[in-house]
Amino acid sequence: MSQEITLHKMNANKLEDRRTFLRALYGASPEELYLELRCIHPNTGEVKSLWSRMGDKPELARILKKADRLNQEGFGVYFAPCLRNEKRGTAESAAWLPALWIDIDSQADQQQRDLERLQEFEPKPSFVLNSGGGWHGYWLLQPPVILKDEDDRQRIGSMMRGLFSALQGDPDYVKTVAGIMRLPGTINTKPEREGALVELIDSAPDRHYAIETFSWLETAPAPKIVQTPKVLTLNGNGLHTLPPRTEKYLTTGANNGNRNSELFAAACQMRDAGYSQAEAENSLVQRYMADGDGGEHSTAREKQAQATISSAYSRPAREPILTPQDQVAQIIGQYKNQDRPTTKQITEAVEACAKLNPIEWAEERQKLKAICGDGLKISDLDRLYRQSRKQLERSEVEDFRETEHYAEMDGKIIYQRQSERGMIEKTVADWSAKLLERVSRVDDDGQAEHVAILELQRHGSTAKIDVPSEVFGDDSALRRYIAGRAGEAYTVRAGMAKHLTPAILSISGNYPTRNSYRFMGWTKIDGRWTYITPSHSIDAGGIKEEVHEVELEPRLRDYRLAETKFEDSAKAFEAMIKVFPPDLAPTLIAFGCLPLFQRFFPKATHKPALHLVGTTGSGKSEIASLMTSLYGEFLRDSPPAQWGDTINAVEALGYSLADALYWIDDYKHIYADSRNFTRFMQSYSRNMGRGRLTREAQQRQDRACRGHILSTGETTVEGEPSVLARMIVLELPPWEQRDPGGNALNAADQMRRHLPGFTAHLAAWIAKQADTGELQEELVRRLSLCDSGYRTQINAAGMRANSTGRVIGNWAVLTTIYHMLDRFLDEHGCADILPGWRALVVETAQAMQEERASQLYVDIIQQLAASGRAIIEDPNHPREHPPSVPVIGYVADGFTYIIPDIAFREVAKIQPINFTLQAIGNQLKEDGMLVPGPNNLSVQKRFQGQRVRVWQLPSHILG
Repeated sequence: MSQEITLHKMNANKLEDRRTFLRALYGASPEELYLELRCIHPNTGEVKSLWSRMGDKPELARILKKADRLNQEGFGVYFAPCLRNEKRGTAESAAWLPALWIDIDSQADQQQRDLERLQEFEPKPSFVLNSGGGWHGYWLLQPPVILKDEDDRQRIGSMMRGLFSALQGDPDYVKTVAGIMRLPGTINTKPEREGALVELIDSAPDRHYAIETFSWLETAPAPKIVQTPKVLTLNGNGLHTLPPRTEKYLTTGANNGNRNSELFAAACQMRDAGYSQAEAENSLVQRYMADGDGGEHSTAREKQAQATISSAYSRPAREPILTPQDQVAQIIGQYKNQDRPTTKQITEAVEACAKLNPIEWAEERQKLKAICGDGLKISDLDRLYRQSRKQLERSEVEDFRETEHYAEMDGKIIYQRQSERGMIEKTVADWSAKLLERVSRVDDDGQAEHVAILELQRHGSTAKIDVPSEVFGDDSALRRYIAGRAGEAYTVRAGMAKHLTPAILSISGNYPTRNSYRFMGWTKIDGRWTYITPSHSIDAGGIKEEVHEVELEPRLRDYRLAETKFEDSAKAFEAMIKVFPPDLAPTLIAFGCLPLFQRFFPKATHKPALHLVGTTGSGKSEIASLMTSLYGEFLRDSPPAQWGDTINAVEALGYSLADALYWIDDYKHIYADSRNFTRFMQSYSRNMGRGRLTREAQQRQDRACRGHILSTGETTVEGEPSVLARMIVLELPPWEQRDPGGNALNAADQMRRHLPGFTAHLAAWIAKQADTGELQEELVRRLSLCDSGYRTQINAAGMRANSTGRVIGNWAVLTTIYHMLDRFLDEHGCADILPGWRALVVETAQAMQEERASQLYVDIIQQLAASGRAIIEDPNHPREHPPSVPVIGYVADGFTYIIPDIAFREVAKIQPINFTLQAIGNQLKEDGMLVPGPNNLSVQKRFQGQRVRVWQLPSHILG
C-alpha cells in the first residue's frame, strides 16, 4: 500500500467524521484522565503506545497526528474507548466508560447480514463503523459509567460478553474494559485487508442510553473464585487437588520471563488433576492476561495463552501429584491386608507423615497404631515423627532461598522478606509512591537530563513532583528531595532509607519513557541540521513529518512555526517591512533573522542585542511583536518576558530559546538597576549564565540566556558604554510620522499568521547550506569583509577602532545576515522586497564614545572650567580667584595638566562616574587623550614652586 493511496483515503471528510465520533465519546470527559492510542504493526508485532490527558488539547492533537503518521508506515491504529486513570493499559487502570462496544468479524458472504443484524439490534447503536474486516458498534452511555472498583469492571465485562453473544461478535476479542478498537479515519493495515479504511457508516451522536438498559445482557457468573487473581474452588466433584505450585500461580501469577513456562506447567497440572481444557482456559487465560503490563496486543496475548494450554492438553495425562495426605493414605492402604508391616515400611509411612501438621499426624498415627498392633508404642511413633519432621525442616532450610520484594498495602510502602521462619513485613513509609514516566530532556548538544515523574499519595491526597534521575542513586538525596518538595510528612521510617529507591522502582513496574527537547532551535538529528519547535521540525527537506516533543516554559507557549506556501509567507514578510521606519528597517530585518544564523558563525563572533526606545505611542510594541511573530504567534500585549520580572527569571526563560528571538518588554530604571542590567548584558553577550551554587555547594549547571534579546522601553541605561557596545539602541520616531492611518499595520496584522511560515522556509534553506558546510564558509568570508570595511569607516570618522571593536563586530554580523537574506530571497525570485542596506555603525560608535567614562570625565571638566566652578591655572598669567574655587589643573607648554584626584572629586559632584580613577586614566590613554609617563599614567611637574603629579593632556582635548 503506497503512502499516496493512504493520504488520498485520509481525506478531510473522514477526519471530520473522526472528530465527531471522538467528541461524542469524550466531550464531557474529566480532563485528568488519559486517552491511549496503541499502534501495532501487523507483520512485526511492534507496539507503540501514545498517551495524552484529555485536558491537554495540543498533546491530543500531537498524538493523533503521530498515530496517523505511524498508520502511513504500516501500523494499525487502535484506541481504548475506556479512559485510564494512569498510563497503563490494564483493566485496573480503566476509570471512565463513555460507551459499550462490539467488534464483529465478518466473512465476505456474511457482511451484509451481520450489518443488518447490528443495525436492527435494540437498543440501536449510536455509531456503526466499517472496520475493513467487519463492523464495529458503539452505544453511548448517559451518564458515562465511573469504574470505582473490580466489581464495576466485572459487571461491564459481563454485559460485553452478553452483547458479543447476542450479536455474534468476534469470539477472539477480549471482552473487558481494557479492550481496544480501531480508530476511525485510519487504514486497516493487515495485508489481507488491502488498505481498507475504517470509516463511519451510521452516526447518531444524540442517541444515548443508561447503563441499566443493558442489564439484561449480563451473563451468568463465572466459577467461584477466591482472592485475586482467580483460584478454582473445589466442590467435591472428584477432581484431584491442585499442587501448591499451581495454586500459587493462580493466586499471584508469574513474572515476565517465565510467564509462558508457568502457564504451561499449570495447564499440565490441571490436566493431570482431571480438569477439562475448557475449565483450564476459563481460569488460566484470565490469570495470564492479568500478568500483562498493557503494552502488548491483548488479542494476541489471549491467543498465545490458548495455544499454550492446547499444547499441554495435546499430551497424555500423567499421574497427578499427590498431596501429603494422599501419599500417606496410599502407603497406609498398602499395609491393611498384611498381618503386620515391617520396620522399614513403618519408617517409610512415618517419614511420609513428616509433611503433616500435628493434628493431621494425630489422625494418621491412630491408623498406624491400629495396623501395627500392640508391638509398637505411640511414643515410639511420635519420636520417629519428630525426628523425620526435624530432618525435613533442615532440608527445607538448606534448599530455601530467601526472597524479598516490595508492595503497596493500605496506602503504605511495605518491605516483605520470605525467610525460613516465614514472611517478615516492615513499613518503609506510611505513604505510597509510583513512577508515572521518565522524561529524557535533550539539549541542543545532544546531552540529556533524565527526570522521573513521581506520584506521591498519602491519606487521600496526591502530589506529583519531577525528580532528577540521578537523585535515585543516593538514598539521602532522594529522601531530602521528596520531603523538600512534597512536605515534611513524606519521610521514611527509621532504618528503612536504603529500601526507598528499590521499593519505588519495584512498585512502579514497567513505566513509560519518552524523549523531549527543552529548547527551540538547531540540533543535529541523524547527522542533519534540524530546527525543532513545539509545532514542527525543519531540515533541508522542509517541514518533517516526524514531530519531536518540545517542552518550553508556559510563558513561551506562543513559540511555534507554521506550514504555509512561500508566496503567502513572502507577502507577510513584505507587509511587516512596510510597518518599520524606513531608516531602521534594514537593521530590524537583519536582527529578526539573526537567531537562525548565529549558531553557524565562528564561536568568537559577537552576539548583539537590540533595544527599541520610544515614547508611548511610538509603536515599539507593535514592531517588536511583528518581529517576534517570525517565531510564533505574538501580539503587542503578549511579550514572552518583561523587565519587571527578576533578572533570574528573564535569564531562565531565555535559556530555552536557543535560536529564536526573545522579546523583553517595558524597560525602566526602576525594574532593572544599572548594575544588574550591565552584568546581565555582559553574561548574555558571552553566552554565560550567572554563577550559582547548589545546596551542597556544588556549581549549578549553567543556564545562560540564549535567546536573542529584543528589548523595548521608554528609556535605556545611560552612562554604561559596555551596555551600548553589546546592545544596539534604535530610537523610533512617532507613529504619526510613518503610518498615521495605521493602514500598514492593519495589512501586516492580516498576514501575521504567515510570518512563522517564512521562518520555516528560511530554516530549510539554511539547513541545506549547513549540511554541506557551504553556509559556514560563506558566513566567515562575508563577516571578515564587513569587519574590515567598518574599521576603515571608523578610522575615517576620527575614532579609534580598537575602542569600538564590539560595535564593529555587531554591525558586521547584521550586515552579513542581510547579505544572506538577500541571497535567499533572490533564489526565490523576490529579492526586491528588501530595502537597501543602511548601517548605523558610525552613529552607534559615536554614541558609545560619548558614554565612555573618559569622554564623560573630559566633558565635565570642560563644564567646570567654563562655569568658573573650578580653575585650570596658567602659571605664566596667574589670576585671582575665590579661595573656595579649587584649582584642578594647569596649562603650560601646549599641554593641559590635570590634578587627577582633585579633578575626580569635583567631577563626582556634578555626575558620579561608576569607574575608578585608574580605569578613567586607562581609557584616556587608550583614546589617545593622555600622554603617560615612562612608568605611570601621571608625570611629575613643578608649578608655583611645588612638585605635583598630574595627567598630561594635549591642549586641544579641553579646547
